[in-house]
Amino acid sequence: MNLSRLILTAAFIATFAIGYFIGGSGAKQTPSDAISANQPAPDASAKTVADDVPRNRNPRDADPAIEPKPDAKLLVAKARLSWGGGMGGMMNLRELMRAFAPLAELNEAQLQEALAEIEKTVREPQQKMMFCALLLGQWAETDGRAAMAYAQEKLEKGSMLDMSVTPSVLGTWARSNPEEAWKWFNAGHSQDFGDRRQMLALNTIFTGMAASNLDTALARAASLDEQSRSAALNGIASSAQDNASRQRIIDRSAGLPPNQRAQVRQNIASLWAMSDPEGAVGWIRSLPADEQKPLRESAGQMMLMVNPGLGAEILLEGAAEKDKPRLYDRVAGQWAQQDVRAAGEWLTKQPQGPELDGARRSFAAVAAQRDPAAALDWARSVQDEQQRAASITQIYQVWRNRDSKAADAALNTSGLSADLVQQLRATKPPASPSAKPPPLNNGF
Repeated sequence: MNLSRLILTAAFIATFAIGYFIGGSGAKQTPSDAISANQPAPDASAKTVADDVPRNRNPRDADPAIEPKPDAKLLVAKARLSWGGGMGGMMNLRELMRAFAPLAELNEAQLQEALAEIEKTVREPQQKMMFCALLLGQWAETDGRAAMAYAQEKLEKGSMLDMSVTPSVLGTWARSNPEEAWKWFNAGHSQDFGDRRQMLALNTIFTGMAASNLDTALARAASLDEQSRSAALNGIASSAQDNASRQRIIDRSAGLPPNQRAQVRQNIASLWAMSDPEGAVGWIRSLPADEQKPLRESAGQMMLMVNPGLGAEILLEGAAEKDKPRLYDRVAGQWAQQDVRAAGEWLTKQPQGPELDGARRSFAAVAAQRDPAAALDWARSVQDEQQRAASITQIYQVWRNRDSKAADAALNTSGLSADLVQQLRATKPPASPSAKPPPLNNGF
């Protein structure tokens, strides 16, 4: 399994899934978000759209006797067991490599068999996205046109799976054969993606194109309109997967207009921070002070997912006083989602002034899902009177849904006025949320 493609695919799918599942998309998941259920399952002997397209055969396709045929269904089952799926597995490249490496030797017919097995057995949306993107991407390395034809036939158009997987496959095709992928996209197929997805498709095409020929990618990006060029530059930055490729893009970006150069560097900083936080921080700190601020924002935001402590450090380092309340709030809220205890310890070490009020509220809101009593203490520490009352009210409402007697008892010592306490107790409790709160590691 190609490590660089796995990293690119994991980053792309993780980014898409974060945006989708946390509210980045207004679409709702329906049964059509799987490989289309009304299509017949792929069969080695069945003719599909992909069979009408010229292809570069895998050497094993010509003579299956060269080695025993792997059991695609069994390999899919083992990959699911090894990986486990979900956002946690998606962010762990070691687990991904271990899970998907056995699938790397499948030929075209076996890839179709594996995809059919995924259609039948995989229901978890994030897991399905990763399986389809990687298997179709593997196919696209040797026959991008056939892989795209399969994706267009089998993925429900406009579904979550289609929106995430098809651009990823197009990017893999562009990586192995950029000229063919670019011609395909411009031969009327760009309209298949719709306005929003055209930008996503351009991003992935230029990621593959830049990995193949950086100069060609930069020249083509310069010829596009402003919106398309922005998507292309993001893709070019995303192609940097090691120090050499990063430095090459950084050096070549020096000749771009200032706003384009800044965009490329910010994207490089963001992706670098995900794979090598310490390396990204070292590079940012080596730059002139006036160039560091936007890069700290880009890299720090990503680091909050992979190394919250370092992310908090780089975000706050050199920050203006007026920006610190916003940054404290961002760090506390995101870090608490991953490790509420560590986030709480970090908060206690910060200056305990009013600039921390937003962070206290955000932290308390997350902590309330695990330990409402501790969360109420944090809410009471908010210094602004109105914000403190709002935070205590929020914690009380969460707590009352779980244990009304304990919540009411705690309200007596909350510091709220007697009138407000009486008003809260008389208010009808809000409906309990249907979705469970995100899991918290190392919680109270």
